[in-house]
Amino acid sequence: MQHSNSPLHSCALPLLALLFATALTLPAFAQKAFVQPTSTAASVPDRITQPINEAQLVTLQRNTRPEANSRNDRGAVSDGFDIEHIFLLLQRSPEQEQKLDKLIDKLNDRTSPNFHHWLTADEFGQRFGVAPEDIDTITNWLGSHGFRVNRVYPSRILIDFSGAAGQLREAFHTEIHQLEVNGEPHISNMSDPRIPAALAPVVKGIFSLNDFKPHPMYKPAPQYTFAGCASSADVPTEPGTCYAMTPQDNQTIYNLNPLYNAGISGQGQTIVLVEDTDTYNGTGDWNTYRSTFGLASAFPGGTYTQVHPGGCTDPLTNEDDGEAAIDVEVASAIAPAPPSS
Repeated sequence: MQHSNSPLHSCALPLLALLFATALTLPAFAQKAFVQPTSTAASVPDRITQPINEAQLVTLQRNTRPEANSRNDRGAVSDGFDIEHIFLLLQRSPEQEQKLDKLIDKLNDRTSPNFHHWLTADEFGQRFGVAPEDIDTITNWLGSHGFRVNRVYPSRILIDFSGAAGQLREAFHTEIHQLEVNGEPHISNMSDPRIPAALAPVVKGIFSLNDFKPHPMYKPAPQYTFAGCASSADVPTEPGTCYAMTPQDNQTIYNLNPLYNAGISGQGQTIVLVEDTDTYNGTGDWNTYRSTFGLASAFPGGTYTQVHPGGCTDPLTNEDDGEAAIDVEVASAIAPAPPSS
């Protein structure tokens, strides 16, 4: 079974933003949310201290799909097969992890001077990312194997790069093969990648070497109350009637009503959800959800916007659009947000 010679991965991730204040803009929100920290950080030490020796390798464990086996194997792709937006995940030092854990506690401690003193992505990277010198070493190594570095994220924990299957085999010592899984064509690396041991202190793993996508977990139901639930040994008191979850159920389960009564319901805030699909019906399903369950009348003023980041292609709609719709709907149910008074 042949697979078209097309890019393996796309960075298309629409941002589904629920804007809950009519005068709110994203720059104003960012300015409000990201406050300067009360202390500065010392420089991050280098952790790549040995010369890169391509003959001394370590394996990046658990980076191969279980479906990548001989039974499903349909042969290697061509060396020129494009592999777009591979992500190399870096790792902090143990000392950085401890400091980050302490900072997170302080950010959420009302008695701390750092309470809600959020960091920008650049500030986060300066304090808790990999040293710039180490990142330069890694990107230079990728370039020496012919890869194109698309972006080093400000957090200094993720590197986006692209290349061809032959380059991947040479640099990471793994092959990209065509697979047939349950009658569907797929592509995946067939073994865990290996990297020079000198890079191991800062490299955690590599992903986007396959085209397997998460499967939707939701099950559509035409009614809010329906038959089909049955008792079992695990749940002997299960009733025969099932009840679908509504916004009011969530508000009760998570004890949100006291917050609403105190005037706290997400007003003046932006909720951003990163999805791998467009929502099928745009704002239509979201508006229907809010209208059907009384959110639009009880909490008027919210808006919904879908944005595609620069440099990424539009993924259009796919099998995940139902999950995306649920995400924006439930976010709106938890933080329904009337206009600020």
